[in-house]
Amino acid sequence: MGTYFKKPPRKGLPGSIQLRKIMDQFPDTEIVRQNLSSFEIIMKLRPTSISESYDLKFVYSKKSNIDVYVINRKLELATGRKSLPHVWSTSNQKLCLYRPTFREWSANMLVVNTIVPWALEWLDFYEHWLIEGEWLGGGHDEYAAEKQKKDE
Repeated sequence: MGTYFKKPPRKGLPGSIQLRKIMDQFPDTEIVRQNLSSFEIIMKLRPTSISESYDLKFVYSKKSNIDVYVINRKLELATGRKSLPHVWSTSNQKLCLYRPTFREWSANMLVVNTIVPWALEWLDFYEHWLIEGEWLGGGHDEYAAEKQKKDE
């Protein structure tokens, strides 16, 4: 009897599969760069029917993660605020949609079913925050601490 070798588990779905699923639902997506394991795309998204569009750049690598940036406009700050809520970088406008250390997302999950809806939700929370000054999206920064103080 021959020896049977199992294939090691993949670290994530190939970029080509992720990209095909995205293009099925968002055919106007602009592909900036792609190879078998990664891609960079720009999607035009509107969180609500009364919102303006946002151009979001998604940078995916099956070996690590996905980063999402707002690229077509400088996001404004709510009155009295010095930084954007729940982002990895205010200057780069890199959205915080999940925490890798908490394993809330992995590259085995479809981007179109997870990251895209989460980005839309972030933008919806952002628009509310601009008007009301209150961040409703939770998170790990000063805005989450403010909400916790209010709830106590």
